[in-house]
Amino acid sequence: MKILAIETSCDDTCAAVLNNTSVLSNVISSQTDLHAKWGGVVPDIAKRAHSENIEPVISEALKKAFNISKKENVTDYIDEGMKSIDAIAVTLGPGLAIALGIGVNKAKELAKKYNKKLIAVNHVEGHILANFTKNKFGKPHREIKFPALAMTVSGGHTKLFMMEEIGKYTLIGETLDDAAGEALDKAAKMMGLGYPGGPIIERLALNGNSDWLKLPRPLANQKNFDYSFSGLKTSFYYQIKDWPKEKIAEKMSDLAASYQKAVFDSLIVKFKRAINFYMPTSLLASGGVLANQELRKELRKVSKEMNIPIFMPVKKELNTDNAAMIGTAGYYKALRNEFVEDIDSLDRDPRAQL
Repeated sequence: MKILAIETSCDDTCAAVLNNTSVLSNVISSQTDLHAKWGGVVPDIAKRAHSENIEPVISEALKKAFNISKKENVTDYIDEGMKSIDAIAVTLGPGLAIALGIGVNKAKELAKKYNKKLIAVNHVEGHILANFTKNKFGKPHREIKFPALAMTVSGGHTKLFMMEEIGKYTLIGETLDDAAGEALDKAAKMMGLGYPGGPIIERLALNGNSDWLKLPRPLANQKNFDYSFSGLKTSFYYQIKDWPKEKIAEKMSDLAASYQKAVFDSLIVKFKRAINFYMPTSLLASGGVLANQELRKELRKVSKEMNIPIFMPVKKELNTDNAAMIGTAGYYKALRNEFVEDIDSLDRDPRAQL
């Protein structure tokens, strides 16, 4: 099954083409530079950029996937590429409403124009199923056994699911306030760093003392599987708010390392508690924050300690928002015959639950 996948849940315009779960192309047009000076995603800017980029990105994904010879314009590439497509998968939500609408409307337009089946995909399920995405050679081959404990960590969500099988999820824990990635971005902003802050903090933390600043691990002792990062962020703010810029600059690496460790400790303690309670057969972790090598290292330690295999997306672009993961989720929904019945009535769902 050849699937065209579209993802516009936040600030990246993405399109991919898959053969079942094997990625033939995966195109990502980042808006990071557009939003950097504002210190976060500006909805109107995101919408405009998605509107400008959506057709060129889809065209490029089809061109790469099917090795289409040179055409005169974007529309010609789409016309040619869509001949080989069996279905279209698109992110319905959760996400930024004004951004989701661009992708959903384009997918509906293409589905009707080229008479293709349409699949609506939950963005969070896409992140989970990034672990099942393969390259064009069908690698890596993974034997993921169920039940599995799945953690998704990004700038927009931090959640824990028990996964009975693909398509059957039970939410067992989530953040009660900020997502982990958002907490990292906000700390970076307090230190006068750029956006997005998570990757900057990761680089600075490499040379810092992670025990230098004493910070809380909110909810760590509560016997649930929920997260909270608001108290951590507040503690960090009050400890450095009166510092001169020179002191912050001098201690930047130690601050970054201490804050990053507090965030990751908070993630790990609940992950381990859920493992002990539910006794899963496999562990999954995904989402934009999983691009952080320190977090991946800590999760591998948990896997070794618990003697349970852990699976994480192998490529950085499969951790951050991308359309390949949406195509993978779309493929499994297609196997269950979960196609959109009334294309005209389909609408974005910014608060979609899995």
